[in-house]
Amino acid sequence: MTIKLNYLKHRWIVLAISLAIVVAGLVYGFVTGYVFDIDFKGGTRIQVDLNEEYNVSELKSLVEQVANQVPEIQSSSAGNNTVTITTQVISEEKSNEIVTALKDRYINMGDSTIKNVQASYGKELINTSIIAVIVSIALLLVYVAIRFKVLGYTAALSAVLALLFDVAFLFAIYGVFKFPINSTFVAVILTIIGYSINDTIIVYDRIRENQRLVTKSNDPKEVINTSINQTMKRTIITSITTLLAIGIVLVFALVKDQETLKQFSIPLSIGIAEGTFSSIFIATNLWYSIDKLFKKVKKS
Repeated sequence: MTIKLNYLKHRWIVLAISLAIVVAGLVYGFVTGYVFDIDFKGGTRIQVDLNEEYNVSELKSLVEQVANQVPEIQSSSAGNNTVTITTQVISEEKSNEIVTALKDRYINMGDSTIKNVQASYGKELINTSIIAVIVSIALLLVYVAIRFKVLGYTAALSAVLALLFDVAFLFAIYGVFKFPINSTFVAVILTIIGYSINDTIIVYDRIRENQRLVTKSNDPKEVINTSINQTMKRTIITSITTLLAIGIVLVFALVKDQETLKQFSIPLSIGIAEGTFSSIFIATNLWYSIDKLFKKVKKS
């Protein structure tokens, strides 16, 4: 038996609260500053297997004495005692001095890998990432417009606005929790966009079917509510299954202290939950409201 709820009854309240949360997160992020990783801001990254237990504070102090700046230290997936040391861009000579100082302290240390990323490369990567997001959203707009032309162009417009909301929400999350913005951030955004639009398409499909077969009512509100109620169970089960899979990755990342996996799985988990919310409460609410507004304008 399908539980019938009116998802459009408080649509303006839902949209207003959702927008307020995102705006507050974005403002906080811009005021306090976003954390840009080496991929975007440039810098020097040294990865080395120390082959023995180490103290993060001691290691940080050692590198700071040589580089004259506070480095970022994180454990790596390459080995239990493998660390990644990140600083602002430094010369090759200074990088070698750091490696030498590490060898003096950790006599069993293995070979090191040094990577320099110039700021110009970071800017190029930012531009490429922005283009990738814009192109993906544009292609999805065309796809939804063609597939759901029976619902009108407002359906495609609403779906894309919901995707932009997803992107803005992730920016807010990264600003609030200070997750580093890097290539993983781009992967998370593209994953959430794909997941969210998939959920939206499922709801749209059911709306289209109900318009033709199930519901005889001419009231769009009844059609949308009926469709959401019918797809809700499937949407929740899919989301829970996806979150369980990501949760396993997150537990592994926490147990093994894998920073890269944590940077991927934590925001992705939040994004999956938000993407499910936006496909149900943002895309459909926007579509109903925009479509109703456009029809009023046409009649006047």
